[in-house]
Amino acid sequence: MSSYQSNEIKLINTSLIDPHPDNPRKNIGDVTDLAASIKTNGLLTPLSVVPNGERYRVIAGHRRLAACKQAGIVAVPCFVLQLGPLQQLEAMVTENCQREQLTVLEEADAIQGMLDLGATTASVAHRLGRSGDYVRDRVKAASIKTEVRASRDDFGQISIGQLVAIARYDGQPDRQKELAQAAGTSNFDYTLRRIERDDRDRQWVESVAALLGEPDSGINLIPDPEKPYSDPEWRYIGCMFPSTGTPEEAIEKIRELNPAAVSIHTVSQQVYLWTRRDKTADAEKEARRAAEQAERDARQHVLEEYAATTADKRMAWLHGHLHAIKRAKLIETTARLGLLQTIDPDPTGFTKDLHTWNDAACAREQFAAIAGIKPEQALAELHTHLDSPDWPTYAVMILTARIEWFISPNDWDWSGDDNVSRRIPGYYLILQDLGYEPSDDETEHLDQLVAAITEEDEEEDE
Repeated sequence: MSSYQSNEIKLINTSLIDPHPDNPRKNIGDVTDLAASIKTNGLLTPLSVVPNGERYRVIAGHRRLAACKQAGIVAVPCFVLQLGPLQQLEAMVTENCQREQLTVLEEADAIQGMLDLGATTASVAHRLGRSGDYVRDRVKAASIKTEVRASRDDFGQISIGQLVAIARYDGQPDRQKELAQAAGTSNFDYTLRRIERDDRDRQWVESVAALLGEPDSGINLIPDPEKPYSDPEWRYIGCMFPSTGTPEEAIEKIRELNPAAVSIHTVSQQVYLWTRRDKTADAEKEARRAAEQAERDARQHVLEEYAATTADKRMAWLHGHLHAIKRAKLIETTARLGLLQTIDPDPTGFTKDLHTWNDAACAREQFAAIAGIKPEQALAELHTHLDSPDWPTYAVMILTARIEWFISPNDWDWSGDDNVSRRIPGYYLILQDLGYEPSDDETEHLDQLVAAITEEDEEEDE
């Protein structure tokens, strides 16, 4: 302020003094304490103002002016300065910077305003006592559009380094907003690196596309197929990534591979390589796939029918025989069934609470079939009988129902790719010990399951 200071002090009515519309500091904050101090001690430092017609505008002392008006001070002493628009802005910026009252963004906007009024980067740097890079960084920050600034309430608190990084993506508001949201967090550097990588990848693809489009490239460039894995003419055989090398190196690699065609996939930033489809071979392959699927479907249907038939047979036997089995044997069976469920490789279904039987699943129907009780009465009957002397019978009903509910058709498939199910052989041993007699068909299936389990165990031992 010193080079613009005046020795003449004039007493001016506060009603004639206005805040400067170009004041870099947009928020003067709470002046309650300052107003109380001025009311007690008076205004110790005069304001600096410039004439504005019959009124005045503050150059230095916006907070003091607000505090005086709040304290009811009618007239205040002022230095009246004669300054042009650029000098006014320079004076306000300098005064605020010396007091460290501006946010980085407020300072950036003020510096841009000074440049707009004709100042040079060198003169602004000299006036502020800062370096040219300091001024240039803030000019970059000032270029960030209002739309981006409005993306978060505390945008003005973002550091200058992050503001410069955001400003780098001028014309790309979505990216600027993404960076703004990450500013001030540990995600900012990661987000910035990802965006920089995306830019490099995009530039790589654009350069490769330009080289491929040259008349003498010798490579068949085609539009990218809409359905890359089911295009009727082209079959996908591979791709080139930016990590392949420079665009020129990628072109040489493509020439070595000699595909029938290439296309540019801009979404994934890749160059796709294609060969023409052999429609006869594709048709044969599709026919084989269809036949294999039909075979799998037929086998699955057989498994489902077999599983349903054997389940009905087992549950009918349990329904007709459990009440005739001795109590001691039922207690032993309860322990064995519980142990079987404990060591089952996938016992999730066995651990559900009994209240889940109010739903459509979780063995409610199986229990009803074994106990001969309507599903809606099952829960009440369970609570009654588990407190009675015949609880072992109902315990076996509960545990067998849970196992029956959990057995799937694929548990009977000893030829599948997954591990062979071990729950069925163990379950049948317990049932047979109770007196259940498997059919010849069940015995054959059980033998095949046991053989598959034995083979699996031997392979693991090896």
